[in-house]
This record gives sequence, structure tokens and C-alpha cells, in this order.
Amino acid sequence: MTEARLSIGEFSRLTWLSPKALRLYERRGLLQPDAVDEYTGYRYYVRSQAGRARTITLLRRAGMPLERIGAVLEATDEQRQDILAAYRLEAVQAHDRALALLDGLAHSLDAERDGAGQVSCATVSTRRVPEQPFVSTTVRTTAADLPTHIERCAAALSQRAGSAVATHRPLVVVYHGEVSWESDGPIEVRIPVGTTQDADEVEPAGSEVFVEVPYAEVQFPTILRSFDAVRAAAGRVPRRPEGSPREIYLDGDPFRCQVAQRYVVR
Repeated sequence: MTEARLSIGEFSRLTWLSPKALRLYERRGLLQPDAVDEYTGYRYYVRSQAGRARTITLLRRAGMPLERIGAVLEATDEQRQDILAAYRLEAVQAHDRALALLDGLAHSLDAERDGAGQVSCATVSTRRVPEQPFVSTTVRTTAADLPTHIERCAAALSQRAGSAVATHRPLVVVYHGEVSWESDGPIEVRIPVGTTQDADEVEPAGSEVFVEVPYAEVQFPTILRSFDAVRAAAGRVPRRPEGSPREIYLDGDPFRCQVAQRYVVR
């Protein structure tokens, strides 16, 4: 007997997953609708898919990246146990690192508090930026998967560009859409190259506002404070934001990260 189909709203209420999350999981190949109306685009699911949906929910609550969840769902029983054991070890290590970062953030915030007990705003600076030739790739990723995707994309682009990579210029990650626990961008990873002949694209010279991100805040969601600061500064008259905000990663000891937003004068 054929199962009765449920609308995306009905399936959302059954599984406690929002329609936005269901569309994200569909896009990432984790949970496909049972049927899609070719005329309206409406998605339909069946009750037997609820078990898979709940497994995804539990793994997401454990902080597992979406691509690792896909591997769990497709694995054999033996492979699944190995994947979960490896992730458990990584989660313990990540927890220890997170505690260290939170300790650092607490000290940073204490140092920034003024006499009234308010946290001071990030210091925003402006600069002129020269023409920027680069090679790039665009991917969709949530906040949980973000560091892995940046690292992999940067490595692949550096290999493709070879000796053309301009090592004196920084890696840039441009945010063309919201990235959060349930929103997946997209982001564009850019590796600088030395000449326009080697580039996929060339960003023209321009002006930008930027902030230095404290080391303890170079992670989601604490880095959002820096994005808010440059967005506000770039929109302050007579400026107008141009393009998408970006993170700029500068090599060195210590490691440095900046958040920047290009602007034009009205």
C-alpha cells in the first residue's frame, strides 16, 4: 500500500524540522522529498522518512558537519560505528579548544569594558585597496562546515594557481549570503595571483572599511560583531556599501584576521 504523502509543512511539524532546514538538507543531498510537483514545485514527504530526518537532527545537535552526516547516512553499520567514534574524539578535542577560546574571550571583553561597564565597539579603519587579481571558487556551507570548506577550497585553488600565487597577499573569503547554523551562504574563497593573465577575475581598486578581529573572536558567532561594525561604518553617510563583506586572513605570527567591507562615496 502506497504511503500517504505529507506537505512540507506537515512533515516539518512531524519531525520538528523547519521548512528552511528541510530545503537545506534537500540541497545537500541528505533528505530528498518523496515527490516534487513539476508545476508548483511543492515538496511532499512520507512518514517513513521521519526516521532519517530525526537522525540528521540528532547529529546536527551533536555539532556534526553536514558532509559528515551524509557519510553516516550512507555507511554500513560497521563503517558508521567507526565514523561516530572518530567524530566523538574530534568533538572532545574541539570542546577543549572551545573552552580555551571562551576563556580568552572573557579576558578580552573584560579588558575592553569602560567605566560604565559597556563593551567598547571594534575600532574601524579605512584604506585604499589596489587592483586584486585572483582565482576563486564558490561553495555553499553552514557555519559548522565553514572552516573545513575554506581550508579545502584554499588548498585546491593554490594547487591550481601553482607558481602564480601571490604569497605576499592574503586569502580572502567573501560572504555572498548569510552563513549560520542553518543558512549556507554561498561563500567565495579567493586566492591572490600575481597577474591578470593568471586570474579568474580582477577586483578593481577601491576603498574599504576594516577591523582587526581579536583572536578569541575568529569563529562563529563571535565574529559577527566585527561584521556588524564594518556594515555600519560602510553605510554611514556619505558612504554606501559596495559588494559583499569579507574575511581577510593574513599569515604571520601571530595569526591575524580582518573583516572588511568595500564602499563608495555617494
